[in-house]
Amino acid sequence: MTTRRQQGESIIEALNNAQHIAFGPVVFQAVRAALDLGLLECIAKAPLTESKAAQACGISNYAASILSDVLAASGVVKKSGDGVLALTKTGECLLYDEMTRVNFRFTADVCYRAMDHLTEALREGRPAGLKELGDWKTIYPGISKLPEPARTSLFAFDHYYSDRCFGELARLLQTLFHPSSVFDVGGNTGKFAAACLKAMPQARLTLIDLPQQCASASANPALKAYAGRFQTACVDWLDPRAAPAVKDKADVIWMSQFLDCFSPGEAAGILRRCTPLLSENGRFAVLECLVDGQSYPAAGFSLAAVSLYFAAVANGNSRFFRRADLEAVFAEAGLEIESRREGLGVSHTLYILKPAGRP
Repeated sequence: MTTRRQQGESIIEALNNAQHIAFGPVVFQAVRAALDLGLLECIAKAPLTESKAAQACGISNYAASILSDVLAASGVVKKSGDGVLALTKTGECLLYDEMTRVNFRFTADVCYRAMDHLTEALREGRPAGLKELGDWKTIYPGISKLPEPARTSLFAFDHYYSDRCFGELARLLQTLFHPSSVFDVGGNTGKFAAACLKAMPQARLTLIDLPQQCASASANPALKAYAGRFQTACVDWLDPRAAPAVKDKADVIWMSQFLDCFSPGEAAGILRRCTPLLSENGRFAVLECLVDGQSYPAAGFSLAAVSLYFAAVANGNSRFFRRADLEAVFAEAGLEIESRREGLGVSHTLYILKPAGRP
């Protein structure tokens, strides 16, 4: 039976959580200021009083005092009875953990101002916040032209989540298929292409993407050594009639965090247009982060939050998929799941797909 005391404590906890949400943007900017001013770094070196911390990082006592109050209330620092500041575990994560740093800078430099337009984006189904970064219909043609620090933070975010397992996955595809031809659809700057060509000395690889990304990949020094086995093909997948001009068929069509850049209907349409590009025994290899496929709550929370980036900044109609939704896309495209591997890289699932009815 629930007591009055328990009910009161529950309400207090709920009010506390609600205030953290109400002042969430303020807390974020306080942490951002503490990082940019070097306050957290100073405290990390050795516990300090507010005045000593202010002196160490060259700010006023006033600045140190108001930052330390909100940081202590938010669990980023702790303050002892004699006024000495020290980092908490949360503060250490903000300062030292690579995933947290990448997520924080992505939010600060790419998403923060754009999120002011989230309601508009959700109401209208378009990336209303993209105007904070540039004048494009979607972010993808403008990625190479993003202003700094947004460009660096976006690439760091993308590379952290997608690139960490590229070498391992290229070797896996080599073992599974020993392909002579690979199409890297949505290949961006060519990092996976380079890993593939290194792991597959017998293979030719065609990177298929927008003209801007094909140009970036062609200029990637890591691909110079493979010039004889590497080529690009340009396509705008948002044109429902478009298909890349390729000379051969692929034993493997690779898509890494690519389908999440499109609505489910668009993603199914792209898969259908790519299916005729497979060789007789060809397979799709699709790597995605699934919101409901994560082992840790922080990972699922991060993916759910980044889906709002797709809504407000990237394109207005896509997200990180839930498992059932992605598998429904495969079925709509006429594909069968041959195998599924969980827990790859940071938070990825790899699907191997074949056209329905194919042996």
